Amino acid sequence: MIFGLFKKAENADLIFKGGKIYTLDPDAPWAEAVACKDGRILAVGDENVIESLAGRDTEVIDLEGGVLLPGFIDTCGHPVLQAFRDVCLILYDDMTLEQVLDTVSEYIKNNPDRSGYFAYGFNTQFTLNMTGDEAHAMLDRICTDKPIALLDISGFEGWFNTKAMDMVRASIADEPETPIITLSYILHVLSPFDFDSLQRSVIQLAAEFCRKGYTTMFDCGAPDYLHAIYQEMIVEMLQADMLKQRFIGSLLITRNISSDYIIRKLNQKCTSCAEIEEYVNCKTLKLILDKSTDLGENMQVSPDLLKILAIQASDKGFNLHIDTIGKGAIADAFEAAFLARAAGYKRAHFVIAHSYGLSQEEKTELILDNELCETTSTLGDYNKKYRGIESAKDVTDAIDKLTIDAAVLLGISDDYGSIENDKFADFVIFDENPFDCNLPRFRSLCSSKTVIGGEIVYDAKSDNTEKWQEILKERQNEMNERTLDEENSGLLDY
Repeated sequence: MIFGLFKKAENADLIFKGGKIYTLDPDAPWAEAVACKDGRILAVGDENVIESLAGRDTEVIDLEGGVLLPGFIDTCGHPVLQAFRDVCLILYDDMTLEQVLDTVSEYIKNNPDRSGYFAYGFNTQFTLNMTGDEAHAMLDRICTDKPIALLDISGFEGWFNTKAMDMVRASIADEPETPIITLSYILHVLSPFDFDSLQRSVIQLAAEFCRKGYTTMFDCGAPDYLHAIYQEMIVEMLQADMLKQRFIGSLLITRNISSDYIIRKLNQKCTSCAEIEEYVNCKTLKLILDKSTDLGENMQVSPDLLKILAIQASDKGFNLHIDTIGKGAIADAFEAAFLARAAGYKRAHFVIAHSYGLSQEEKTELILDNELCETTSTLGDYNKKYRGIESAKDVTDAIDKLTIDAAVLLGISDDYGSIENDKFADFVIFDENPFDCNLPRFRSLCSSKTVIGGEIVYDAKSDNTEKWQEILKERQNEMNERTLDEENSGLLDY
């Protein structure tokens, strides 16, 4: 038998056969072969029928008895923060002022060769009642000869030592016109990272995700400054034919900010990758709603702002992913989502994340709309792995959560999450049958190949991060030379 419609004259670009294929299609969960065309699934079914789609240029991959599954989708990860973990210091917002200063001091002592120091995640309340000079002086006691730049948990406030501000003033003096001094401008001047090290970190992380079978990553929240740098590196990998996972970004908001600014920023981020949105996009507003403590009116997202954003973001077709702290926050999140639905906005996809074991009665009271998704909290240790399958009962349930359930959670199940006709050809292949494993063994299982859009992007037998790094550098140099040639050609023509 064969599942999927195709033209008799249409040949596949790529065929996988010779193993077991778990489709996640409830009507036909297992198949012998799958054919791909132009990045999508052309047909799936019996091997002898799928073989009839092979043409002169069709590449046929023998699974050699392995198991092919839909590519895994990470819905609870923090790839941006994970990528930056080796080039900067990640703080936690529950640290006291003394803990922050001690941690930064220890980090500087352990990294004496760095030209500057950057940390993210301090609580803005520490500096609210300080003058600028007082804030600079506090960091000066740690280091005076190199710049220190700290970014608060919201991503909208900075804390710098005197050396950092002197560098910014010197940069302003060199400008032909006085620039607008924004946080982004200051951080751009300081350039507080070793970008070669960051690129290596991004590549190593991509390899780690490949080994675990992930073909799509959703970032659950990072400050816009770090997110923008990471996304730029992912786009560079895409341009060099080196993309290893699709990337779904988000705009993190943790405090009261103008809703118009937030929507404008989302529009900018979405538009910046409009031409490559199948591979890299940012259409999700990530909100952290904390009702466990009173941080002050402007230090947390208020219920009123949440309601406004639910409607404005929905009107623009953006998705909302709301992490809640405190049971009252869960109710506020659902209320805001219901208001948007009641106003007639159906395009947006809502996800409510929390860490509370709601009773069935509470779930019945809250989850009245089957278009609203409930998931585990994404807050806490950003390095934690397999957060999305912590509650899995067995391997089958874990695979469901990593594939079709994950696609539903992100609102992308029309194109991802199962192996069905016309969905994107994103797969993970294991030599060992995952269904023969227990859950601990499944979590440690490594893939043999991953496939994105019908292209093999990872092969465990031949790929390594050093090779990827060399290829990426070569492609970048080629593109830079081409750009320079085009610019010189334009000048000559002029």
